[in-house]
Amino acid sequence: MAKAERSIVINAPPEKVFAVITDYEKYPEFLPEVKKAKVEFGAGNVKEVTYTVDLKAKVITYTLKHTARPPDELAWTMVRGEMMKGNDGAWILKAVPEGTEATYKIDLKLGALVPSMVERMLAEQSLPGLLTNFKKRIESQNPRMA
Repeated sequence: MAKAERSIVINAPPEKVFAVITDYEKYPEFLPEVKKAKVEFGAGNVKEVTYTVDLKAKVITYTLKHTARPPDELAWTMVRGEMMKGNDGAWILKAVPEGTEATYKIDLKLGALVPSMVERMLAEQSLPGLLTNFKKRIESQNPRMA
């Protein structure tokens, strides 16, 4: 499996960050690789979401079970997916003077035909862009904190 972890400081309180990261069906509005996100079912803090993602080489679909622990953690585990054997991870949010330190962790295992180098590239190289896109989305909805 390819593991990766990155943190970014977002100029918004944890509650605002949490609201955006749990608004799954809006992901296609600000994450260019996500073509579709649909909450299939769920109750309370547990939701199953099916994503259609363009990996440039191929468009894949997968379903993640998200477990929310507002306002500081969103964890997920893979239910099913094309080309993937596993996709587990979490957002960990921590209040800091500048707003929120958001840490994104992922443990990705692709199919047998996918080289480990490609797994690492998908897990690690896409993270900075993903974090930047979430930061822009959240800060554009949140007036500067005083």
